[in-house]
Amino acid sequence: MSSAGTLSLRVGASERVRRSRGGRWLAIALVGLILVSLAARLSLLLRSSWLLEGDDALSALMALSVIDGDRPIMLKNQTYAAAWEPYAMAVTYAVLGISRVSAKLPALLGSLALIGTTCLLAREVAGTAAAWFAGLLAALPPVYVLVLSLKPWAPYTEVILFGSLCVTCALRLAWPDGRTDVESSRPGAAGRPRGAYSTNGSRRARRDGWWALATGVCGGLALWMHPLAVCYLIAAFLPLVARARRGGRWPMIATAGLAGFGLGSLPFWLFNVQTGGATFRFVAGGTQGQTADRGAVLAAWWNNDLPRGAGLWHPWGPSPPLLAAAMAVFVAIGVLCALLARRRISLRPLDGVLMLLVLMPTLLVFSGFGGPALNPYGFDATGRYTPPIWSALAVVLGAVLGVVWQVRRYLAVGLSLVPLAVNAAGLLTIDPLEAFQSPYWDRLPADNAPLLAILRDEHVGAVWMNHWAGQPVMFDARANGQPLIAYDWYDVQAGGIDRYPEYRPLAEQAERPAFVLVTDDVEPELEHTLRFMGISFVERRASAYVVVIPTSRPVHPSEVTGAIDYRY
Repeated sequence: MSSAGTLSLRVGASERVRRSRGGRWLAIALVGLILVSLAARLSLLLRSSWLLEGDDALSALMALSVIDGDRPIMLKNQTYAAAWEPYAMAVTYAVLGISRVSAKLPALLGSLALIGTTCLLAREVAGTAAAWFAGLLAALPPVYVLVLSLKPWAPYTEVILFGSLCVTCALRLAWPDGRTDVESSRPGAAGRPRGAYSTNGSRRARRDGWWALATGVCGGLALWMHPLAVCYLIAAFLPLVARARRGGRWPMIATAGLAGFGLGSLPFWLFNVQTGGATFRFVAGGTQGQTADRGAVLAAWWNNDLPRGAGLWHPWGPSPPLLAAAMAVFVAIGVLCALLARRRISLRPLDGVLMLLVLMPTLLVFSGFGGPALNPYGFDATGRYTPPIWSALAVVLGAVLGVVWQVRRYLAVGLSLVPLAVNAAGLLTIDPLEAFQSPYWDRLPADNAPLLAILRDEHVGAVWMNHWAGQPVMFDARANGQPLIAYDWYDVQAGGIDRYPEYRPLAEQAERPAFVLVTDDVEPELEHTLRFMGISFVERRASAYVVVIPTSRPVHPSEVTGAIDYRY
C-alpha cells in the first residue's frame, strides 16, 4: 500500500475517532441537561408536597369523570380553555393510580417537553449552537415561569408547546433551504446542515404538503388549548405568506395547512357549534364582560407580567435588585442585538420569534384577557400568561449567544451563566408551598390527611367550605378511597362560578353535613352565630381547618351566610 493510501486511511480513522468522541460528549451533555431540568422541577414539587390548589384540583377531579365516561371539550364551566389535562391525568391514573403525583405528572412532562420545543424553534431560526443555549435557558427558566409550567390548572403550557411547533414548521416552510441571516453573520459560516431543498417539483410539493399539514395541526391544537394561541398563529402565518408566495408553492401549502388546522382545532369548533359560539362571545365581550382601560392593561403587563416572565423578580421570596438589574441588562442587550444585528434589511426566521414578543401584550390588551390585571383586590390574575415571554426570550437570547459562540466560545458560555445564575438563585430561595398556592386564595395547607381523618371519624360525607380548599380536599379524599363532596355556598350566592351545581342538593340532603372553615380564630364567627341561635355543635380542629358539625338540628348555609364568607 502506498504512503498516500496509508495517510488517507489514518486520516479517515482519526476523523471517525473525533466523531465518536463528539457524539459521546453530545450524549453526555444531553443527559446532563435532562437531569438538571428534572432535578429543578422535582425539587419544587417535592418541597411543596405536590400541592394541588383549587384550579389544579378541578382538572384532577374532571379526570376522574373522564375515567367514568365523561368526555369534556373545555374545562368545567369555562368557554375558552381546553380540557387537555383531565384526559392526560386519566391516563396517569390508569397507570399509576389516583394520587397527587399522578395528577401532576402530565404537567411535569409538559414542562420538560418545553425544553425540546424551544430547542427545535431555536435551531430553526439560528442553528445548532443557538438550540443548545436556548435549551439551557428553557431547562432552568425564571422560577416564576417554572412554577407555572408545573401547575395543571389549565393548558397554558400546552399552548406554548403546540404554538412553538406551529411556528417551527411554518418557518421551515418559509425558509426551506435552511439558511438564516443569524447563522451566516460570521464570514464563512454555513447554514444549517439540512440538505439542499429539492428542485424536483413533485417531491418538493409533497414535502411542502407534509410541513404545511404539521403547521396546521399544531396551530389548530394550540387554538383549542386557549385563544391566546392566536399570537403563535400570526407569527407563523405572516412570514409564511411573505416568503412562500413565489414559485407556485402557495396552493399546496394553503390546502394542506387549512386541512391540518381544521383537524387540529376540531374540538374547538365542535364546542362552539354546541354552545352557539360561546368562546367567541367571551373573547369579544372581554373577560367576564370587563372593559378595561387598554393603556392601564399595557402598563400592568409592562410593570408586572414582563418582569416576572423575564426573570427579574418573583413574589415568593427575595428578589435582590442587583440580580434583577443583571438580568434586565442581559435581556435588553440580547433583544437589541437580535433586532439590530442584520447583514441586510430583510425578513429573517428570528423575526417570527421577535414578533411573538410584540403580539403577546397586544393580544392581552385587545382580547380582554388582560383586564383582570386591574382587579381592585390585588390578585395576580394575569401571571398565567407570562410563561410564553420566557419561551420566546430563550430562543432570541439563544440565537445571540449562538453568534457569540462562533467567535468566542468561552465568552458565550460565560454570558449564558448570567441568566442561569439568576434563575438558580430564585429556585434556591423560593418558598415552594407559597408558590403553588392559588393567586386568588393562598391559605391551603400542605396536607389534608388530618382533616380527612376527622371527617371519617365523625361520619361526615358532605361539607360546606370554600372551593379553593374544597376541591383539593375532595380530590385527596377520592385518592384515599373516602367518599366526600364539598360545596361552596358563599361564593356561589355572591355571584361566583357554580363549579359543581349537582353537589348542592346532595349536601343539603346529607345526614350529617359539616362546615369546614380555614382559619386560626379561637372562636370563628360561625360558632358564635350557632350559639346565638341556640344550636349545639361539635368542633374539631386539624392544621388550618376548623370543622363545625351542628348536632341539635341541620343548619342550612343560608342561615349563617355572613359567618362563612371570604374570611374562611
